[in-house]
Amino acid sequence: MKRLACVLLGLGLLAAACSSTDDTSPDTASDGTAQAPATEAAAPTTTAAPTTTAAPTTTAAPETTAAPETTAAPAPTTQAPAPATTAASTPKTTKAAEHAAEPIDRLSAAVLEWMDETGAPGVVLAVTRGGAEPLTFAWGVSDLATDTPMTPDHHVRIGSVTKSVTAAVVLQFVAEGRVELDAPVAHYLGDDWASGYEHAATVTVRDLLGHTSGFVEFAVDPRFFQLAAPRLNEPMTPEEILEFAAAYGPVADLGTERHYNTTGYVAAGLLIEAVTGNPAADEMRARVFDPLGLSHTYLTPSEFPPEPNANGYVGGTFAYVLGPILGLTGDNKISLQGAIYVDIGTMPQELARSAGWTGGGIEARIGDVALLIRGLFAGEILDASQIAVMTTGHPDPADNNGLGINTDEVMGLMVHSHGGGVPGFRTIAAHVPAFDLGIAITANLLGIDGDNDVDELLVTLAPILATMG
Repeated sequence: MKRLACVLLGLGLLAAACSSTDDTSPDTASDGTAQAPATEAAAPTTTAAPTTTAAPTTTAAPETTAAPETTAAPAPTTQAPAPATTAASTPKTTKAAEHAAEPIDRLSAAVLEWMDETGAPGVVLAVTRGGAEPLTFAWGVSDLATDTPMTPDHHVRIGSVTKSVTAAVVLQFVAEGRVELDAPVAHYLGDDWASGYEHAATVTVRDLLGHTSGFVEFAVDPRFFQLAAPRLNEPMTPEEILEFAAAYGPVADLGTERHYNTTGYVAAGLLIEAVTGNPAADEMRARVFDPLGLSHTYLTPSEFPPEPNANGYVGGTFAYVLGPILGLTGDNKISLQGAIYVDIGTMPQELARSAGWTGGGIEARIGDVALLIRGLFAGEILDASQIAVMTTGHPDPADNNGLGINTDEVMGLMVHSHGGGVPGFRTIAAHVPAFDLGIAITANLLGIDGDNDVDELLVTLAPILATMG
């Protein structure tokens, strides 16, 4: 992936900037005339989430942060560590503050340009180094109908980034001797776990995590949408997902051909529950969320985040396909920059927030997502031997896809990443071990052109982020 070269260059510089002996963050206070975006200052502790401490009243951001009418979307909302040497920022703009605002202005300009090109209503971004309190940003709106600004406090759906968590939990079981990677799944779930699937007796745990089970990717299959259309207001169980996939039959060679699918990770969730006797959500919280201090992360449909939740939209070819199959009407559509999008908020959510489960059901604040992707590979959740298995799990050594993670080496540096897409949202989360750096971006739009998706936005932003110490 050539685009990762640009990302690594930028993130390397960012890490160097973050490790500077000068811990003072940019002075974001303004006398009202400066063009720097509004900010909220959080307490300088690295153990509390940035949204748990109220900003000093002298530096609080104004209630409205909308950009001028000629701008495609509102200016960003940011949350950054407070200055280490002063209790509050000076009310007047200094030369240092003006200089510090320059990269933020460029960051905003790049994101707003991307939003204009893709039609994404809103974007949230978080960066953390060493597990420190993330620097978070938000642009645009969380809901087009109400024009509510997007903020880092909004919970977003991160889709298949969930798979990295599920894989990590299963690998913990492997280390504990409770699961064998190359044992048949039937050993844990019983012979009828995927009744009718011709490979049900021989699919292994490794096949589930490495996408070599041969299962169909139900999440993008028109036949699944036809099945789902009459029951959007009903939750879908993991057993129903497996029943659909088993009846569909294999779409790839078992054990050797990688065919990306969420079905295997839904089965992995059932494996977690069978091994422990506990809900998968409880195991994720006890084994990953709580150890990493993720107090704003939830696995639906077992648990749901409190307000505020960002609304999502579906556009592009996916919207044209999705609409007719699901029988959507004009009440479910909204116009944005001359294009028509499906408004996910106008649709029943029961099926949409249950089908992905351990393969795509996590909802979280963006700051938690950056902490999550970094934490999985920083020795707090998996040890070095477990990480080695996770990152080299595919039987083909030339394949850079592991078990629930993608690993690339560019210019001698390694990066772990996973994307996520569910109706309404696109996410990219990445970790650079050499710098102990985590970064996450989510846009509340699914159906973005693949050549300009959120990972391409990360490429664009990396050199700018590198200038923000």
